[in-house]
Amino acid sequence: MIPTLDYAPDALIPNDATFWMPTEDDIPDDEGIGYFRNVWMILNEPEVTTRNVIETESALISLADRLTTSMEEYEALATIIDKGYAGEELSDHLGDSIRSDAPELLGREPDDELPLYDLELGVAGLSYALSTVGAVPVASCRGHEDGWSDRPVVFVALDEQRARWLQPLVGESGCGFHISRNREEFLVIDGPSIRHTSALAQIIVREFGGRRELFDRWLDLAVLDARYG
Repeated sequence: MIPTLDYAPDALIPNDATFWMPTEDDIPDDEGIGYFRNVWMILNEPEVTTRNVIETESALISLADRLTTSMEEYEALATIIDKGYAGEELSDHLGDSIRSDAPELLGREPDDELPLYDLELGVAGLSYALSTVGAVPVASCRGHEDGWSDRPVVFVALDEQRARWLQPLVGESGCGFHISRNREEFLVIDGPSIRHTSALAQIIVREFGGRRELFDRWLDLAVLDARYG
């Protein structure tokens, strides 16, 4: 099962959006922006990398939908995918299902690379898709009952050109925009479920198609490499 919240996202860009985007001088060498914890920069990711993340994520979402029968089982399996270990003891049903259908999820070593590169299920693909079109994802959460977001969200730094381009795609996917209090410089993209945010990632890559000429401004990664490399 994939949990879905009963609310209608607003696909209109908020009237008070600031459309702030960092410059190269705003990018730190070892952490993210916006004073979030445990984050890092994901900048101008190659489209091939993003497509691989989206494909992996889509398969894992289907796996979670197929193997879990309750919120507790979904949260346990999503935690294994996100972090490489279960947050609590697995039910017999879920443990048997994982060992039968995806035993590799239970056999990871602490230093093994995670399938979504330390991002969470359902928002990893969207974070990478936004990066590929030159936006700057700054924080994400797949939604937790007791977490900092109860719904899937990606906070993103966007200029107006990219925000206007994204708006119909956000609407097509069933996602929406909002602005979070105390983080007004960022737009937040949210969805009723990780299926919606995963669908948006796929739509973004489909519509972008590597056309960098769509947007006037891109962060110059050569500047950052010279500064921090």
